Amino acid sequence: MLKNIIKTKFALIIFISIILISIVNLSILYLFSSGPLKDTKTLIIEPGLSREQIANKLKSNDIIKFSKIFYYVSHIVAYKEPLKSGEYKFTPNISPLQVLKILFEGKSIIHKFKIIEGSMVYEIVQRIKEENLLFGEIRKNIPEGYLMPATYFYSYGDKKEQLTDQMLLGMSKSLDEVMPFLSPDSPLKTRLEVLTLASIVEKEASLDIERPLIAAVFLNRLKKGMKLQADPTSAYGVTEGKYKLDRAINKSDLNYPSLYNTYYVTGLPPGPICCPSLKSLKAVVQPANSSAIFFVVNGNGGHNFSNNLSDHNNFVNEYRKRQLKPTAPEADKPIIKNSTIQPINTKDQN
Repeated sequence: MLKNIIKTKFALIIFISIILISIVNLSILYLFSSGPLKDTKTLIIEPGLSREQIANKLKSNDIIKFSKIFYYVSHIVAYKEPLKSGEYKFTPNISPLQVLKILFEGKSIIHKFKIIEGSMVYEIVQRIKEENLLFGEIRKNIPEGYLMPATYFYSYGDKKEQLTDQMLLGMSKSLDEVMPFLSPDSPLKTRLEVLTLASIVEKEASLDIERPLIAAVFLNRLKKGMKLQADPTSAYGVTEGKYKLDRAINKSDLNYPSLYNTYYVTGLPPGPICCPSLKSLKAVVQPANSSAIFFVVNGNGGHNFSNNLSDHNNFVNEYRKRQLKPTAPEADKPIIKNSTIQPINTKDQN
């Protein structure tokens, strides 16, 4: 009797062992087998999904064949290791083991977010708000000019304010970098003044090589007590940074009573008119050694600079000859003036 019991238990152990070995072998075979996916596919695994829900989603998107087997195998491979949410790229015929590795590691697709030099804060914030792969809200009131133009990186599920915090930190570090080079003789004394003039230079400069020259013109004007008369400030005075002026500047814009309009006020506006690049910040603290107080577009992508009215007027006339005859009403024509205190035409008018 005892022998029979022992034989039965032994047979049962062997049977269970065979079953377990078969399950392990089948699991291993399943893990390394090619999946049904035909083309590369990007799939978002949302936060809060259970393993079963994730397995079903992978199955419904033809990334794996058997959701139940995947569910149980995921427990066997790593019972305590969670399958992480994220945005993932799955390649054709990807095996279940490779899928599990991707989900265990949580290596989401990395996206680029490029801020163009001279963008306004409202433009940047609006773009971030429209990124449906980013979560949360932007609760901070970000002043104009304080987001650093650069290329940033994010993944699905990152917070929107994390991105703006990186941009704020980037501008702060850039100002830290350039301020030690500000000359004691400069009419600029504070970080805000440097940032403000750099934003004007950013909007005026078409060529990197001209940034220090344009900065020199405005600094010379400030030293002489002349109005800056920078066209982009007139545009910002009209829009108040809430939208982009999509037309040429006209006479009424130059007379618009705004503290940002440097045709209307003397000196710097109260703050930046856009987010300047590091190149423009450097140009403002290390301007060209120039006595120029005028510049005008030359029709070739750059500007002609002069330190006297006679030369300036000659450059203006040369530019006018290059222009086609205008057809717009007089009040709507882009402004080109010859007075002794006007840095004629900006790249925004080209």
